[in-house]
Order: sequence, then C-alpha cells, then structure tokens
Amino acid sequence: MLDQSAVGLSTTQKFEYTWRDIILYNLSVGAGQGELEYVYEKGLKAVPSFGVIPCLATFGTKDPHGDQPLMPTSKVEGLRKEGTLHMDHRLVIHSPIPTEGELTIEKVIRNVYDRGEKGAKIDVEIVAKDASGRALFTNTMGYLNRFAGGFGGEKPPASSVSIPQGAPKFTVEDGYPQNAPLLYRLTGDTFPLHADPEFAKRSGFDRPIVHGLCSLGYACRLLIGALFPGQPERLTSLEVQFRSVAMPGDRFALQIWEEGEGSALFRMARTDDGRAILDKGRVCWA
Repeated sequence: MLDQSAVGLSTTQKFEYTWRDIILYNLSVGAGQGELEYVYEKGLKAVPSFGVIPCLATFGTKDPHGDQPLMPTSKVEGLRKEGTLHMDHRLVIHSPIPTEGELTIEKVIRNVYDRGEKGAKIDVEIVAKDASGRALFTNTMGYLNRFAGGFGGEKPPASSVSIPQGAPKFTVEDGYPQNAPLLYRLTGDTFPLHADPEFAKRSGFDRPIVHGLCSLGYACRLLIGALFPGQPERLTSLEVQFRSVAMPGDRFALQIWEEGEGSALFRMARTDDGRAILDKGRVCWA
C-alpha cells in the first residue's frame, strides 16, 4: 500500500552514453541539418533535455531491471503499475551536459500526495552524478497513480506557473514526423504504448502515441532556438505539466511569454484543435 512510508525509498543505477547517443536524442526531438551543433560530432552539443533520458533508460544501464527502468516505486508493495500517468516534470541543469560519460543515477521518492478518488501523486527525484560525485542534473518526475489514493495524506501543491492571457512574445510552429515515437524509443524509453498498436488499443488509444518526454524535448530545442539560439549550455531549468496526448503527424504551436530576465513561460498546443500538449511551462537560463 502507498502512503508516507514510501518517502525515502531509493534505487541506484549506472548509465553510460557516447556522442552517438547525444546525436540520436537530438534527432529524436526534431533537430536537423540547420542545427549542426546538434547533429554533427564536430562541435557537438546536447539538447539539455537529454538530461531526462537516464530517468527511464533501458539502454546504457549496467544493471537493467527487466524490460522497464528500475524505479523506487517498485519497492512499494502492491502498487499497480498500470495505473501510472506522468503528470509533470522538472529538470535542473547544474553543469552543461558532456557529450559522453558514465553517470551514477540516484532515484528517490521525495513526496507522496493524496488525491482521494483520483489517486495519488508520487514525486521521484532523479540525480545524475559524474565519476567525481558532482551532480550534473536533477529531475523531478511527478506521477499520478490512479489506484493509490485515499490514504489520508496531504494534497499536492498547485503549480507556481500561470500562463498569461495576452498574446505570446513568440510562436514557433512545428510538428512530429510519423515515426516520432519509433525514433524516440531508441533513446531508451521502450514502453510498448509507443510502438505496439494492440497495446495502444488496450490502453484506450487508436494507435501508438508520442512520448510526453519527446514533446518536452521538442519544446526544449525550440525554446533555445527562440530565446538564446545556438547556446543550449545556457539553460538552467525547465518545468512543465503534461496535458493531452500527441499523435505521430500532429502539428503544434509553441507559445512563449517573457517572464523576466532569464526566464520565460510557455505552452505547446495542437494546431488543429488548440488543445494543450504541454502546459504551465517555465524555462530559465543564465
């Protein structure tokens, strides 16, 4: 049963990657010939949202746990995995991401919140450290488990981000290729919902869907291009809430509002019906 006793449960893995993994990731979030720093090993830079990859990695890990990533939630007795939905994500970059490395990935349950009949929200903090023990980046993944609420815990806090009502400063239009989830899953998130049509139908979808973290990667790349082009190393943090599902082939508009010096708010919405794919987003840079 899930309750406050789950706070502090942890797991540790090793994660290795090379410049080829960086380029594959950059390609999977839409980089092309016009962004040479993302697709060519000479002068290569990582789209900073590469920092999410060790969270769900099934490739590059020395101690894989079956066909899905090792998470501390696996230590909660009786927790139903099929009731899990990724609600929000925050990535903090402590130092520019090297183009190759061997990292120690420490995952710990930081908070558990009760949403009653809607389920429980679980915050998992994931810290990547280099060989010297220096933290390179920190993820906080917020999960909803639809079957784990009602244990009498605190309600989750509201987001501090409020998207303005006025017109955005920038609007960047783009779209997912038809093979977007097939390409993105080669970076390590091999959950069958993104490749297997029968699994997708059993999950309530007509066909495989785009990964939420793939959408975050597209947003990260496009935000950099609009706000500080060619300088991904300036990004210091990125946070977002996931909203409606994106499908291969969907077109979208990334709307960006300036918040202050070194920060902006954003929202990504489908162009066909205006429904948000990503919402309550904030990006910060130095």
